[in-house]
Amino acid sequence: MKRKIAVILAADIAGYSRLIAEDEEETLRRFETYRTVFTEFVERGGGRIFNTAGDAILAEFESAVEAVRAAVDVQESLRARNLAYPPSRHMNFRIGITIGDVVERENGDLLGDGVNVAARLESVAPPGGICVSRSVHEAVASKMGLTFADAGPQTLKNIPERIHAYTLALDEPQPTNGSEADDDASPAVPARTPSERHSRLVTGGLAVLGLAVVGAYAYEYTPRSVLESVGLVAAEPAPADTSEEAATADSATPEASLPVSSQSVAVQEVEPEPALPAETPAQAPEKEENQAATIERNVKDAIATLDGNAEAARTPLNPLASRYVLTRQWKDCQESTNTDVVVEACKGLIDTAGFTPDDQATIHYKYARALRDKGDPAQAITHHTRSIELKPAADTYQHRAIAHYDQGDYPEAVTDLDEALRLKPQSAEALNNRAWVYYKAGDADRALQDANRAIQLDGSKAYIWDTRGHILEELGRTPEAIRDYRKALQLDAGYTSSRDGLRRLGAPL
Repeated sequence: MKRKIAVILAADIAGYSRLIAEDEEETLRRFETYRTVFTEFVERGGGRIFNTAGDAILAEFESAVEAVRAAVDVQESLRARNLAYPPSRHMNFRIGITIGDVVERENGDLLGDGVNVAARLESVAPPGGICVSRSVHEAVASKMGLTFADAGPQTLKNIPERIHAYTLALDEPQPTNGSEADDDASPAVPARTPSERHSRLVTGGLAVLGLAVVGAYAYEYTPRSVLESVGLVAAEPAPADTSEEAATADSATPEASLPVSSQSVAVQEVEPEPALPAETPAQAPEKEENQAATIERNVKDAIATLDGNAEAARTPLNPLASRYVLTRQWKDCQESTNTDVVVEACKGLIDTAGFTPDDQATIHYKYARALRDKGDPAQAITHHTRSIELKPAADTYQHRAIAHYDQGDYPEAVTDLDEALRLKPQSAEALNNRAWVYYKAGDADRALQDANRAIQLDGSKAYIWDTRGHILEELGRTPEAIRDYRKALQLDAGYTSSRDGLRRLGAPL
């Protein structure tokens, strides 16, 4: 056994015994679904679940911020699922979090005061809410947009010292039929003010919009086409745009580079969706009420479908049913730097209804980029092709060319780069990439023409000079090759490809 300091999260379901007594099979089935959601968010935050017993879940994190974020994510996501059921059948977790000293056993289980305090703190948390110790509160207070209520020192069962606690009530659960007293219940937490009862996570754009299931976070990260498909915003006819800028919109897209060296190429960033039209104060309340009703109906139908309750679902699964899941997938697909996260997020969005062709093209493009990074160029080509079918773009052709290059299919790579240059004639990247493909295919003369043009367009990139250095070396023009390798190293002193070139030619660095 080894001792360490860890952030411990403990959770259980309020009123679980009553729920089991009323409908054991349905409760157990739903709990397994909810536990899966819980596990997903814990792992996403870098934590691990180290013990479960009955309705209890114990998880370990290295970061207090990630633990609290995971707890908030869990509560937000599960509250959406609860909307598919009557209030008396809501399944609300209570979550307690502390930082403490623990002992890790050989099987990975944790024991000690940290675990015990977290388990007692969750008994102080309101159903659907979170209770943290002072140590956690101090660790996250300046890093997260959360408003905790100060519950004061708490006397917890079997804990010698009083623990100062802070609570976060993300929602006010509806009253249930009957009540259940918990054996480990702690003294009542002081009453919260109205503002405290409606604390919300504001970091990342999550705000109240009538119903807690959707808010500014969804508007910020969810494509407008999806919001339109579920009635959250009115569809707007796209204004005609006959300007030259519209015809050459691809020119603003960041570009890609073939793997000519160890340089990492920046990932294309997708511009955020435009802000929703402003509303007058008189319009907002009525629209908010209508949106809340629409969301609640869609959520109930879709979550019932997710949980296998087909009889309760009146419409097919709606992609905005779980506002959190959809918006997080969209954000991860577009912005995550973790390839595995991008693959899972984009994969989850591909079959989701409600996206415009442009949105679908973006999803396939991002998915293909991640697949190629994971070493699967064949699948990358498939999804780049689908993206091109939906919305031809120079950058997509470039990346499909890179995937063809990875497979040694140089003619197909050149064809795609030809098309990329047709769409974006002044692309130094496309010229550099085509020069490299020609060089690898043994056509150094044509490669040099493209390399010269690439340097004329953008001489600030080390890899462009490195590409021409290789071509000049192949042509036997050693002094010029040495000059280009040294120029690359002036722009990037750590450029190993050019260093290797100088060594091959016997030139000093």
